[in-house]
Amino acid sequence: MLYKLDTQKIDYKKVNRVTLNDIGWKEVDLQKLLSKHMQDLIYSNDLMTIFNERPRQEEPDILALDKAGDLYIFELKRWSSGQENLLQVLRYGQLFGNSNYDELNELFQKYSSSSEDLSNVHTQYFGLEDGSCLKKEEFNQQQHFLIVTNGLDQKTVEAISYWKKNGLNIDGIIYWVFEVNGEYFIEFNMYSPIEGYLEYESNNYVLNTNYSNNKQHNKDMLQEHKAAAYYPGWREKIEKLQKGDTVFLYKSGTGIVAYGVADGKLKKRDCDGKKDYEYYMGLENFVILKAPMSASKMKKTTDQGFPFRTTMFSISDECREDMLREIMRNHM
Repeated sequence: MLYKLDTQKIDYKKVNRVTLNDIGWKEVDLQKLLSKHMQDLIYSNDLMTIFNERPRQEEPDILALDKAGDLYIFELKRWSSGQENLLQVLRYGQLFGNSNYDELNELFQKYSSSSEDLSNVHTQYFGLEDGSCLKKEEFNQQQHFLIVTNGLDQKTVEAISYWKKNGLNIDGIIYWVFEVNGEYFIEFNMYSPIEGYLEYESNNYVLNTNYSNNKQHNKDMLQEHKAAAYYPGWREKIEKLQKGDTVFLYKSGTGIVAYGVADGKLKKRDCDGKKDYEYYMGLENFVILKAPMSASKMKKTTDQGFPFRTTMFSISDECREDMLREIMRNHM
């Protein structure tokens, strides 16, 4: 989350996060941006773009080389990623991972619309001194796979972790787009371990209603159509919520009892005789389930486990849709 600091009041304000679709960008626009400014935007080591996807061709969005001649295969998405993106980028590895120098040179000349030799341009780009330029057989000895997306779903994270542990050079790159006073800003993060960024980007949450500690808190959330957390260390979770985020209310020992959409207005009030001990946010389009959706049903429906003991945890768009379909069929 990005915050705008108020240096006079020693306070902050959340900056609105948007998508590329919100600002009218297509996937090809992101592709052009990265191709032109690769070394500035996403990677500590310089990369040289050698190819961009052509319309209606089975080709990766971007191919790039590093100084050592390693090939980087990019798959770009302007929405949250999915497992199919992982399979797609691996498919491109099969198609282009064995490309020899002449084949890479042909791709580069198509991309650059010139007859310049890839080896000469590579030497100039990386400032290789005489005698240190790569031999043709040194190109494409290793491949690296990169999925660029504005959010990774949990199953994709698990899949990338699995392949990384088994020696595959694969990573995800998350980008965020922010709107500040009518201007737009973009941030890229290459991360390791990737699991650390999962909750940061999600727009869907499951919130424990604190029923085990205070039954009144659960009752208040249902009656007042709100998401709330209590006491330092837990209440700050509510600050994560942004307008439009989906929040499922989870009652311990029972399951999902309601859900709604965050209105984006963080509020505080006294609780249990202590000032501002409750942080809360209104939930619009609020729905109370006629029959709760149990923890076991959540696991079965989404085919994954959840950290139910935490105050609030994030879930992917895929999980949200699976849960909503189950709720509509059997819990309304």
